[in-house]
Amino acid sequence: MLMPNTFPNFPNRSVLCLDGLWDFSFMEKCRDPLKPDFSKVTYTDRLAVPGVFDAMPQYAGKRGTAFYRTFVTTPANTRMLLKSGGLGMWGAFFWDGQFIGLQDLPYSGMEFEFNSGEGVRHELVAVIDNRFDFKRQPLLSQNYDYYCFGGIFRSIELHQLPSLAIDRAHVKTVSLEGDIQVTVKLTGELPNQTEVTYRIDDDEAVKKTVKVSSDAVTFNATVPNPAIWSLASPALHTITITIENDTVVERFGLRTIKAEKGQILLNGEPMKLRGYCRHESHPEFGPALPLQIILEDLQLLKKTGCNFVRGSHYPQDQRFLNLCDENGILVWEETVGWGDRENHLLNSAFREAQLRQLPWMVKNSFNHPCVILWGFLNEGDSSLKGEGRELYEKMIGTLRKLDNTRLITYASNAYTRDINFDLVDVVSLNAYPGWYAANQETLRPIGEIRPKFNNFIKFLHENGFDDKPFIISEVGAGAIYGWRDRLRAHWSEEYQADFLEEVLTYFDETPRIAGIALWQFIDCRTYSSSRALMRPRAFNNKGLFDEYRRPKLAFDVVSKHFHKP
Repeated sequence: MLMPNTFPNFPNRSVLCLDGLWDFSFMEKCRDPLKPDFSKVTYTDRLAVPGVFDAMPQYAGKRGTAFYRTFVTTPANTRMLLKSGGLGMWGAFFWDGQFIGLQDLPYSGMEFEFNSGEGVRHELVAVIDNRFDFKRQPLLSQNYDYYCFGGIFRSIELHQLPSLAIDRAHVKTVSLEGDIQVTVKLTGELPNQTEVTYRIDDDEAVKKTVKVSSDAVTFNATVPNPAIWSLASPALHTITITIENDTVVERFGLRTIKAEKGQILLNGEPMKLRGYCRHESHPEFGPALPLQIILEDLQLLKKTGCNFVRGSHYPQDQRFLNLCDENGILVWEETVGWGDRENHLLNSAFREAQLRQLPWMVKNSFNHPCVILWGFLNEGDSSLKGEGRELYEKMIGTLRKLDNTRLITYASNAYTRDINFDLVDVVSLNAYPGWYAANQETLRPIGEIRPKFNNFIKFLHENGFDDKPFIISEVGAGAIYGWRDRLRAHWSEEYQADFLEEVLTYFDETPRIAGIALWQFIDCRTYSSSRALMRPRAFNNKGLFDEYRRPKLAFDVVSKHFHKP
């Protein structure tokens, strides 16, 4: 069974949701997980899908190759599509022992088409490897400030495809009066033209004959009773499209997003973004969050007055984005990247993988009205000239071709050394004055906050970037849940509360800042090596809530500021 509000839906297809218990085997040393010897694999356990094996008691902290196996029944010699919502850190799928697809983009939802072959009962094996290996998996590193789990994070579906199948239908707002443009991508046996039947919401069906061009059809339509999607009233519409024997149901919202004169405009109205950076993380589930935890996060976000979430540092679960659509919370969606230096940015495999993430992110999240910003390469070396600058140009150019309706940014920590701000729609800065203090002898260096950001705003002005909105994409202070200190010093809940009081007072008083994403929403597991000496408990403790979603003292401070009109 699928969530009733999960989109796209394909009501005319046979769709198997493969979530549940799979047979499991773990091998610490597998020479080549892309070419495994299945005769040596003995399934001795059963684990949950979605789930992460290295958060389980028996396999906690282990790195190696995991084999997941399930059996399915399908018609013989049928077009099939395997849809995997996201996994880590690297995965290969095998159908009756034959390779059918490589999911080497962690957290990205990917799809693989194949033929079911002879017979009706089939073995599906997912080979998941969570070892750090820059050649096999250049997108993740042990030095990333979030724990890189192994497992199948999100749902897996198996679709039976007709000879002509609908891939996705992307809906673009042309006007807030209800005019839309619909692009339907097709797969299989493509005709020169085809008849399209569509119905918006519960209105009458419309038929038209449309030319097929570059494996897609495009047509214009009008929403019969248009309601605009906004924060206060997040109205949503559906469109049902049928082409031959296949039908897709997509959900969308009518809204526009623009950057103009240093402001972000939602539906033509300026607004300030108030929110958090959010990891998908839990001590027991890793990034494979149960729906109840996702719902809990949404309730806490709303309770603090948040209107904005930066998805850190990978594409977010589609269930979370669906709920942001329904609750009127704006989202910055970004691909995998964290602090990548020159040795990454100049590596051809890394560059290729970075570029390959973008189409999947846009395809999967295009129809979410909550998504207003595309991002990439969090804290990458954006001061690197030559091929470094060239990669940023290619990433931004690719995003603009894929989607010209949203704003583009990246979170920079290069400060005034950054050389790529001219390329983006929105300038975003990660900075931690008053936490990673310039003067380490000062007991409470909160006075560093205003000068740091004022100096950066001056830099933007002097370099001709006044028209670009400026977002503080990360700022925060760590606090150990429950630790109170009469000195109100670093790691105490008091210091975090005082720190965020100063940050948000400054934010409220500074119209030049278009938005803020506090680091971070919850505490999350990070380094498992000696680097954890910089992270008490081996957690990044800058959350407003701890890892079990328990509020710290700063909760009241942030809520007070975020609920301001």
